[in-house]
Amino acid sequence: MTNGDADAHVAQLRQRRREMRRELARVRWWRRLVRARTDLSVAKLADVAELETLGLDDAWEALAADAPTPTELSESIWPEPSNATPRSVESLAALDARLQSYEERVSENLETVTAQMVRALGYVHGAHAHSRGGAHG
Repeated sequence: MTNGDADAHVAQLRQRRREMRRELARVRWWRRLVRARTDLSVAKLADVAELETLGLDDAWEALAADAPTPTELSESIWPEPSNATPRSVESLAALDARLQSYEERVSENLETVTAQMVRALGYVHGAHAHSRGGAHG
């Protein structure tokens, strides 16, 4: 491999690594959104009316005097009626499992490309040192 070929190979590996890092960030973002949606679906399945009737003692009522009520919180998170069901939560869990599997594959690919780039950089560095007469054979 010539120095020019090695430099081009390193540039290509750098580009692949950037693409893998970008894709890994995108997948992690989607996983956070799916987990947040799962949390919201599970919370929606909770009975807001039941939360309001738990009965608070005087000390707790004083502490929570200015806190938003479960109804206020629920209405701010779900301004429209939601179709949260146990099945939708299961679907979100399955979607997250698929995203996790993909994330693992992208992460492994990123590690492979990084290792290839490190080896190629070592080769380029050695080739440049040798061409300058700095390496002893």
